Amino acid sequence: MPRLRCVLLVAVVALGVTASPAAAVSDKKLGTKLGALWQTVIETPTPQNIFGPNGGDLCVDNGDFVAAFAPLLSAPTLTCTVKPGTKLLVPALTSECSTLEAFPYFGSNEAELRACARAVDAGITRTDITLDGEPVPVREVESGLLHLDLPADNIFGAAAGTGELSVAHGWVAYLHPLTPGTHEITIHVEGTYVGNVLDFDNTTRIVVEPGL
Repeated sequence: MPRLRCVLLVAVVALGVTASPAAAVSDKKLGTKLGALWQTVIETPTPQNIFGPNGGDLCVDNGDFVAAFAPLLSAPTLTCTVKPGTKLLVPALTSECSTLEAFPYFGSNEAELRACARAVDAGITRTDITLDGEPVPVREVESGLLHLDLPADNIFGAAAGTGELSVAHGWVAYLHPLTPGTHEITIHVEGTYVGNVLDFDNTTRIVVEPGL
């Protein structure tokens, strides 16, 4: 599996009434949502996984929200069509470390995994998100300890079952639902990432379609 999968340039989408930031949501809860996003991706079987050889649906339905994933350092414009009321989480950039991977993405316990995820992202200097041209607050968060339940055909090529661990880190925004229609989320990231210089924009168009 390509190591660049650890940079997820993501617009995770939600729709309904307003576009104001949900500032009352704690960093811990945002970290939990980020962890749920990573867990959904990691536990998706290879044939349907966005990091598998055939790719997968970039509009990933977590159940609690929809995530438009662009797992590249420089991503194309993506479009996701969702129904009104779908929740919105927007990670600008996120990485994870696990007990399954090699250095610099490996940790053998929770403390090592947390240090690893932070270290991988340490070179990022700027993360901006706009919604329909208006800037929204971005917060740096990390997940709880993720207990993975791998399918038989998983992107790591590891044995199926439980026992493997992961921790995710990243920069996210969390918004109240959007109105029906088409919305544009842009993400701008600068810094360095495992030796790569980053300075790019990523765009996701969200189509909120009543009756979907």
